[in-house]
Amino acid sequence: MDILAHALYGVTFFSRTGLAGGRRKPMAPRSPFTCDWTLWAAAGFGALPDMASIGLSFAYMLIRGETISFHALPSFVFTLYHSTHSLVIAGLFLFLLWVIARPLTIPALAWPLHIVMDSFMHSDGRWQTLMLYPFSDWHNHGINWWQTPDLILLYWGVLPLLWLGIFLWRWRGCPRQDRLEG
Repeated sequence: MDILAHALYGVTFFSRTGLAGGRRKPMAPRSPFTCDWTLWAAAGFGALPDMASIGLSFAYMLIRGETISFHALPSFVFTLYHSTHSLVIAGLFLFLLWVIARPLTIPALAWPLHIVMDSFMHSDGRWQTLMLYPFSDWHNHGINWWQTPDLILLYWGVLPLLWLGIFLWRWRGCPRQDRLEG
């Protein structure tokens, strides 16, 4: 999946504005986009696997004035890619967060979500998702999302439906008086 979709799916499932907020009344009158820190944390963790591997290399290319190209990526980027797309490494990081910074644990679940989604959206080859790296090269034989326009439309089309479902779920959970006010 593309990096923006990963960030938005992370927000959808693991921020207080999204599903992780439960049935609580939406935050008003301020915008949830400015006052919900978990939204930004979940978006960051959702994008982290790609940003900490491919993104670093692209930033370096930009700084040096080079043309950004997937074909010009150095070999160490693939080691970083496999490391950041490993459930083993993400799990260790989540455990450390749970011990050190517990409030970040729920938004950080966007990282393993990214890995699981990529396992279905990447086939064999350079970008396969080795979910148990460095202990195993096991991977799911998915579909390359960038070669399947219908798949791109599907995962982008599901997002508004998820947000509509969250809205309705919360709206039905609010007392009638709260529904009329907000």
